[in-house]
Amino acid sequence: MERVGRYEIVRELGRGSMSIVYEGFDGRIDRHLAIKVLRQKYARDVAARQRFLREARAAGGLAHPNIVTVFDVGQAEATPYLVMELLKGGTLEDWLERDRLAELDTGMLIELAIQLARGLAYAHQHGVIHRDIKPANIHYDPKTNVAKMMDFGIAAIERDTDDDSGDGAGRIAGTMTHMAPELLAGQRADARSDLYSLGVVLYQLLSGRLPFDAQDLETLIQQIAKHETRPLKSIRPDTPRELIDLTYRLMALEPESRPGSATQVADELNEIRDGIHSGIVQAVKRKSAPWRWPLITGMGMALVLVLGLNYVYRTQNQAMAETTFGFGEALASLIAQETAEALILEDTTALSVLVSDFAANPEIRFLHISDTSGRVRASTNPYMRGEQAPSLAGTEIERDSGSVNLVHAKDSGLLEFRVPIRFQARRVGQVQLGLDGSGLDETANATLSMLVVVFFASLFALGLGLTWMTRRHQLGLKRLGWGLKRLQRGQFEFRLETDRRDEFASVFSQFNRLAVRLDELNRRTRRNVDTKDAAGGPALTIPSDTLLDETLDLETIDRELPEPDRDSPVDEQPNVTPLRRK
Repeated sequence: MERVGRYEIVRELGRGSMSIVYEGFDGRIDRHLAIKVLRQKYARDVAARQRFLREARAAGGLAHPNIVTVFDVGQAEATPYLVMELLKGGTLEDWLERDRLAELDTGMLIELAIQLARGLAYAHQHGVIHRDIKPANIHYDPKTNVAKMMDFGIAAIERDTDDDSGDGAGRIAGTMTHMAPELLAGQRADARSDLYSLGVVLYQLLSGRLPFDAQDLETLIQQIAKHETRPLKSIRPDTPRELIDLTYRLMALEPESRPGSATQVADELNEIRDGIHSGIVQAVKRKSAPWRWPLITGMGMALVLVLGLNYVYRTQNQAMAETTFGFGEALASLIAQETAEALILEDTTALSVLVSDFAANPEIRFLHISDTSGRVRASTNPYMRGEQAPSLAGTEIERDSGSVNLVHAKDSGLLEFRVPIRFQARRVGQVQLGLDGSGLDETANATLSMLVVVFFASLFALGLGLTWMTRRHQLGLKRLGWGLKRLQRGQFEFRLETDRRDEFASVFSQFNRLAVRLDELNRRTRRNVDTKDAAGGPALTIPSDTLLDETLDLETIDRELPEPDRDSPVDEQPNVTPLRRK
């Protein structure tokens, strides 16, 4: 086949049981397209042609970024064809079969679910029920993270009031593994049955498996009817609890227990996504009310820490300096007393012996004994004898004792104590004592470093504690708000966990009591309504050779058949007539 209508065939993309999909090219607009052509053996089948036409009518009237676009429908040489947009990538079924779900993180999965919910909401608003939502009918492009629903071949078009083809209550359509329980009972497909199928798809994307473990058709029907689903265990540890709760509610046995619409599902998924993205940093940036008081408390505590640690630092340094200065003054005064007599007698030998004895102290860097003229008589430096006593350049520190002069050289860390030598109240010379003051600076720096570490450690611990407390309260309030929204939407079966050990435990218990009471009232009201509809729906029998993942399109026969003529033979007809299978 080289052409279909005005479209040039480029290559074959895939084959199904009823149709073949080609890549085509439209020379008029220079665009590559996907062309779905009905197989020859089905081209003359009225039911198959009706299904093909239904897909064109259902998808062709929808224009949404998450629904495959149908551009044209036609017939070439008595063979119907459908022209759609050419999509890149594959279906979600391919991801499930190849175990690639781990490549979808939680954010991408939620975004994908939002797109599907929005697409379904758009279709439902336009009167189209898909009836066959499953991974094989969802196209997904991982590069753009865009999902599109396709294959509307068994869709119900509610806007067609003059259609007697079986889109109403007399038609059962879908895939058994994704079919809502009420459809097995013969009820009419509606938006809530699509939501059930969406819930099964979400279950598969979260856990990588179907919610039912049946291996044959009979067991599967029983499990669906009795709602015997496997517990949902997500393969992603960061899956929000709200997303799991939403999946369970989408798969609820009773349609009334499911979300009211696909729009509501999309809104809830948006709330879940916003909850993931609203972390601590984002909450602070928004300056939300829950963070205001913890921030003020933290700033106040930080100010108190700064003032307190600054006082400790200054007090500590002052105490250490006083200790060092007092030691130097006492030692210099002692040397002045011991050397006074030898200096008067000009006994240089005695002076040298005294200087040598004192210089044995490792803290002494230099020691000069000078007379009233300023000449050195004895020194730890023998070359200074007879020279003018040097003066240390540095900052002079005022002391309470007026007779002692103290100079601090910050570059070398030396402390010079100048004490006059007196004999009988007469000044006869001067002592210049140099001590190592670097230890004082090192101790001050070490103290400052330790206080800085204490400050930041305390601030970090305080911030961490406030963050944990605030976040815990936020999560509790958020969970409570989530539950109130569920009650507002009529989901009275929703319960909050009560195994908490904080102040929210009693609040959650009160909420659950309220939910139980509302649920009882709702069930009582619904029971009264259901008694009016106890007659039941049409009978449904599934062919025994049906595959679990096979798309069905069946017609049901109403139990209330017209009474046959007594004289005519009774022609027994089966309750279910299979029209076609995909």
